[in-house]
Amino acid sequence: MAAHHLQVYDNDLIFSWTPREFRLKIKGSQHRQIDEYERDAQAAIFGRVANNQKKVRQTQLFNADKARKRLDKGFKDWRKARDVVSLEQHRRAKAAMKEYFKTANKEGG
Repeated sequence: MAAHHLQVYDNDLIFSWTPREFRLKIKGSQHRQIDEYERDAQAAIFGRVANNQKKVRQTQLFNADKARKRLDKGFKDWRKARDVVSLEQHRRAKAAMKEYFKTANKEGG
């Protein structure tokens, strides 16, 4: 784990850390990865704007604040921190709008 996250391969150095120091170094590495994802999301936004796409927010790609909070609370799935409307929510909203327009478009009274 230390080699993967911290790029440290010296066993003597790794074993000299206390368990708390090790956990904090791993968490720091994960925070660095969150920052990299945030920069990638910003770069994607710039690319999308350059291609004339309409209204996109950075948090739709990756919400770094949410990921940091999830990591600090101990969640393992902090990489899934995005503000995206689920497909099921979209379907329900679409069905509700269809019902609304059926009653709203009737002429007369």
